[in-house]
Amino acid sequence: MNNKKRMLMIADADSFWTQRLLENLLLPSGYEVVLFPIWGDGGKYDDFYRENGVTVYHDRHTLPVIRHIPRLRMWARVALNARGLKKLGPFDIVHNHYLSQRDLALGARLVRFFHAHWVASFWGSDLMRSSPRALAQMAPYLKKVNKITVHSELNRAMIRRVYGQKAAEKTVLLYFGQNGYQDIDKARQAYTRAQCRESFGILPGRFVVCVGYSASSAQQQKDVIEAMARLPKERLERITLVLQQTYGENDAAYTAATRELAGRLPCQTVVLTRFMGPEESAMLRLSADVFVLAIKTDAFSASMQEYLYAGACVIKGAWLGYPQLEEMDVSLPSFKRFDEIPALLESAMDGRITGLSPEKRAQLPQRYSWQAVRDSWLSLYR
Repeated sequence: MNNKKRMLMIADADSFWTQRLLENLLLPSGYEVVLFPIWGDGGKYDDFYRENGVTVYHDRHTLPVIRHIPRLRMWARVALNARGLKKLGPFDIVHNHYLSQRDLALGARLVRFFHAHWVASFWGSDLMRSSPRALAQMAPYLKKVNKITVHSELNRAMIRRVYGQKAAEKTVLLYFGQNGYQDIDKARQAYTRAQCRESFGILPGRFVVCVGYSASSAQQQKDVIEAMARLPKERLERITLVLQQTYGENDAAYTAATRELAGRLPCQTVVLTRFMGPEESAMLRLSADVFVLAIKTDAFSASMQEYLYAGACVIKGAWLGYPQLEEMDVSLPSFKRFDEIPALLESAMDGRITGLSPEKRAQLPQRYSWQAVRDSWLSLYR
């Protein structure tokens, strides 16, 4: 008899985070997983899923008659996908990741059919940037889930404000485990800092400023570059500006304008557009002197953690609060207005502000590695 727990995971099949959750939590803990891709499946992790026995369901319903009626098409697709997934059951657990009305409605049908345990995870923008209407549409389902997870106290406070006290009482604050610390340790042993920088074409002797971690306009890279343009020319000529735009583009015109503006500065500019694996990502973190984070909202981003662990000086928007760092007695240099960035960069170039001490950096994996957070995740399913 097979005593393994069976899970339906409703998530982004092409997401690095989905793959890492399976690799570091679910598969080592013995879960059998069927994955429903919430945005289709581009095949990025096909080999991983196949090699590890993860069944990926493919929505092949074309619905030609009602394709021009969005709401009707959505509900028809929910019903048809639920019917298909029932054949892949039974499921002991249904876990929705990155929430929407459509995907929660699908989860609800499977939960009801199999009497499954139901977990729903907000990942950040699905809560912080969704419209009031979209948030209201999710309310009936969130009343029925067994657990809700969020990744910052700000998100938990918003759950209480939007969905009420009962939803807040079943909301759990969970941190996504990080492999980046281990990847950085490996890269630090394998390569010198000069070799890391050379791999990205960074000129020798430069002060390296990395801005943002995706191509999304929410990163506000353009605003940061406009502020950097106010630096004295002799300062800019010593800088290499690195723009990571490897995923998440939501506005091609904005991305193009960002690159065009960066190209006009008298500094070296490196634009990264190709997806980076764990080693390459670690080498980028080790290349940085400064990481500037100006994203509109953030739930303790992995990229920021990795830059801190690698030793970079992190400069962030003052609107970004991180209770996790406060617990470590860490206060990062911050700017309320973009025109404050040049002075902060000059301070970093002159050594007046620096990265974390080795002792502070060591706390990050002790608190937020997969080893540190695994049991809190597994407790969701018990």
